[in-house]
Amino acid sequence: MESPILSPALSRVHVPPGVQCFVGDEARRRRAIESAVLAVFEGWDYEEIIPPLFDYADVFAGPALEGKTYTFVGRDGRPLALRPDFTSLLAKIAAGRLADQPAPMRLYYSGEVLRYEPPKAGRQSELYQMGLEHLGGDPRAADVEVLAVAAECIESLGIRGGVLAVGHVGVFAGLLAECGLGAAALELLRERVDAKDGGGVDDALDRARVSAPVRQAVRRLTAFSGDAAVVDEAARAFAFSPGATTALEELRTVVDATASAGLGDRISVDLSEVRGLDYYTGLVFRVYAPGLGFELGAGGRYDALLARYGRSMPAVGFMLGLDRVALLLARQDEGGARPEPVAAAEPVAGPSLGPALREARARRAAGRRVRFASGGRT
Repeated sequence: MESPILSPALSRVHVPPGVQCFVGDEARRRRAIESAVLAVFEGWDYEEIIPPLFDYADVFAGPALEGKTYTFVGRDGRPLALRPDFTSLLAKIAAGRLADQPAPMRLYYSGEVLRYEPPKAGRQSELYQMGLEHLGGDPRAADVEVLAVAAECIESLGIRGGVLAVGHVGVFAGLLAECGLGAAALELLRERVDAKDGGGVDDALDRARVSAPVRQAVRRLTAFSGDAAVVDEAARAFAFSPGATTALEELRTVVDATASAGLGDRISVDLSEVRGLDYYTGLVFRVYAPGLGFELGAGGRYDALLARYGRSMPAVGFMLGLDRVALLLARQDEGGARPEPVAAAEPVAGPSLGPALREARARRAAGRRVRFASGGRT
């Protein structure tokens, strides 16, 4: 359904569709969630970065964000875009401003991204994300570190039943490497696999006309989910594909390490996780919890992205959506991310403005919450 066109009078008091406004306790709850997550990031020695709200539009070019980016023309005539994504922006910064910084770099962010979503989709255009990027270093060590950080965020927020559904895009890519499919056919097939739509996968495979072994293997991706044993089962089923075999070996290393570290109950293998953004190259995962019909966050490995900006470097990261976390915690009625109760404000007033203000300042210096009466009178 199209959003209604507001009259000029109404547009002055209504915000546009897809944006948000929070006041009082709502804002405090969100700040408490943010503080809990950022404390975990700091505890793993990630450094905060505050990137620009907009950049040149070509930074965000790519099929995944095409049509969703808010663009405008700068005063110099160059096309600019409000950031729809943090990862591409941080990759550019790591290759540019931070080019002299040695790898690995650990960076975290917290802020808004803006993406156009049609009103009928029922989705927000203004999204608040908290996330991190691990740039450089040993890929498998970085993968397991990022998963451990994500798991700790779940625990610190008091989320019940949180799980990280992990996969590897190399399995899907390896199975189809020799099929010669065009970009559009691959994207359609990827979407259907990612949606666990078996019928849609069959339709896409019919159009693509792939061989019977590949067809059967790709169809099975939608059903390969569960515990660590899924990796071994898939390795036997996909042994004919060198690319898929290599990807599963990498995934097995990650799953085994996290299990050994005590994270086995937080990790679920799901080989239909092939993600939507076009820059992922390896491990991918989504964060789920009971009570919400969609993911809380997501992440993955993107080893080729920084090379676009002249600094080839392996990289992995993830983000949590603050809006979704807040909604889930409200549904689960958890107290872990609730703000501390706010003390009642002490009214300060008096017949004379100066002395009343002096008293208010003295109480503030003592750490108390005050409400200064207008004009010095109650």
